[in-house]
Formats: sequence, C-alpha cells, structure tokens
Amino acid sequence: MSVIENQGSERFDDKILAYLPHRPPMLLVNKIVEISQSHAIAEVWIDEQAPFATEQGVSAVVGIEYMGQTAALIAGYQLEQGLTEPHLGFLLGTRAYTTELDYFPLNTVLQVECREKALVGDSLATFDCIITRAGQAQAGDQESIARANLSVFRKPLAE
Repeated sequence: MSVIENQGSERFDDKILAYLPHRPPMLLVNKIVEISQSHAIAEVWIDEQAPFATEQGVSAVVGIEYMGQTAALIAGYQLEQGLTEPHLGFLLGTRAYTTELDYFPLNTVLQVECREKALVGDSLATFDCIITRAGQAQAGDQESIARANLSVFRKPLAE
C-alpha cells in the first residue's frame, strides 16, 4: 500500500473545498494540516491521480501553484472568520523559487507551508513558502525541497 492510499477515501478535505474556488482538475492541495489567519500548512499527494503527474512524478515547477493554493487557504480562512471581505486573489509574482528536485516523486506526500509576511493595505499580500516531505520535524528543522516568496494582489469582488 502506498503512502497515498493510507490517506483515506476522500481525495480532498471538505474545508479545502469551502476555502478555495478551485475544483478538479486544478485543485492541487489535498488536506489542511494547520490553518490560522496568517499561516497555513497543506498536504499535497503526489500519485498517479495528481494533476500533471507523469512517470517521473510532478514537475517541481508546479510547486509554485501548490504554494499559491496554500496561501489562498489563508484568505479562505480569513473570509470565514470575518477578517476580510470577499475578493479574488491573483499571483503577481514569485521571487527566489528554488527547488532541490526536478520532479516531486510519485507516492510522496508533500507538506506546503505558507506564512503571510506582509499586507499592504487590503490589496497586496506577500508570503514566505516552503515545501518539505510530510512527516519531517517541526519548522526550522525541516529540510526544504522547495522555497519561494509569493506576491498576491487582492481584488475586492465589489469592484
């Protein structure tokens, strides 16, 4: 039995479906591990069912979208808690994306962690993000397999 098969019968955590507008096949994060108004940790299951999977795994470039969707979970949580107004989020830029791998291997569970670093008014947010293999030690001790800083533009739905 693979690591992924042990994750249960549901492919996506119900809260992910509530927090994100994404739907398969473009919903890429599978489970919320931890969430608050400025921090989120999500699991991504790399297996044959994962979008963009090939025989080699999933290209590490897709890690940018894993980070973006994990950051978007924070906005979904903030909305649920009444801390923000409904808005669309647009990934404006990625700085310093580094990865140790060309592909995330099949039958791997990734942990994607994003922290809101700064919020400029209501329209621009920046995030520090890291991807590790699930099951590693707590933050700070983790060996990253990818890192980046994201800039996100928040457009209120009322505009």
